Amino acid sequence: MPPLLIAYAAASLAVLLVHAAGCVGLVLLLCAVRRGAGGSRPRPSVEVVVAARNEEAVLPSLLDSLARQTEASCTFLLVDDRSTDATPQLFERFRQRMPHRVRVIRSAEEPVGITGKQAALDLALGAARGDVLVFTDADCVVPEGWVEEMGSRFADPSVGAVIGRVRLPEARGFLRRFQSFEQPLINQYNLAVVGIGGAFGCFGNNLAVRREAALATGGFRGLGYSVTEDTTLLTAVRDQGRWKVRATVAQAGTVTTTAKPDWSSYVNQHTRWNAGAIYARDWQTRVSYLLVIVIYLPLTLVLLPLGFLDWRVPLLSLTSLVSVGSFAFLAGLNPGVERKRYFLWFLPYLVFFLFFYSYVTWRAVLARPIEWKGRRLRAGRRAG
Repeated sequence: MPPLLIAYAAASLAVLLVHAAGCVGLVLLLCAVRRGAGGSRPRPSVEVVVAARNEEAVLPSLLDSLARQTEASCTFLLVDDRSTDATPQLFERFRQRMPHRVRVIRSAEEPVGITGKQAALDLALGAARGDVLVFTDADCVVPEGWVEEMGSRFADPSVGAVIGRVRLPEARGFLRRFQSFEQPLINQYNLAVVGIGGAFGCFGNNLAVRREAALATGGFRGLGYSVTEDTTLLTAVRDQGRWKVRATVAQAGTVTTTAKPDWSSYVNQHTRWNAGAIYARDWQTRVSYLLVIVIYLPLTLVLLPLGFLDWRVPLLSLTSLVSVGSFAFLAGLNPGVERKRYFLWFLPYLVFFLFFYSYVTWRAVLARPIEWKGRRLRAGRRAG
């Protein structure tokens, strides 16, 4: 067997083994749903944090879902990030509905050296009072038991952070249907790593952090510039060495987010996410992402047509389909998933995912500009 083919076979086997370990983590999380959070220890106080800029179109749905939380003792800290629309007024109306539980603050200064979202969240961290801070975004809707589910995971005082699932409602059109398949699949990688005792990344629209642990990182400002401030915070909490990171795949802890309306904004979003991983501050994330996502996944697609030279080449390339497909299959078994519709389009969405994700990953590698929160950014540094 040619040396290059041997190397390719070894890489394929390594990727398969990594995904097999991740599948174990995902199965453990699925089993944990039946057991529940467990424990009868007192739960810490929980404060929900939402930072928003010009989100008047989507805020009412989020605020209504927050008002229906079953955890009656939780409080809310809302940050207006220099909005020019009706966002401040919507925040104020929500405060008037529950004046003893809601506080509204404003991030007024143009940040220097960090993103506007980082500055707003850092302001919230400094003003927060809850023992546990649960973060979500303005374009989300949370289930009634969301705060209760996320907060229950902190009954163990050694837990420093908890991540949850995200979902998107399936709507008409290929783009929206694909998003409802693809974004939960991406989150499977975050959940899988936590399931086997690590911490790799997260979605900031469903993240809970113990305030003590977040403050010890230096806060969002102390973490330095990042286009994925949520993952940067999570890995900084992990790197302190004293906190456990946990995850929940329960339906009560699953946040519903909003699909991007067009391909341009969708590609822009994923370029930012991939840039955050490629330029992550911790070497573990950078190296694993570089080897598996930046190099191996696109390589399998490039080499696939070379089957006319050696039948073993396309066979090895299919390992990427099996690896990613295993995570996608387990995503379809999560609570609340409409399995019949999910698996009906499973294979075509999975194949398209491999090509799409290779494209947006290399777009991030080539440092294509990112539009985010009214700013033009580049991976690894501020662009304007």
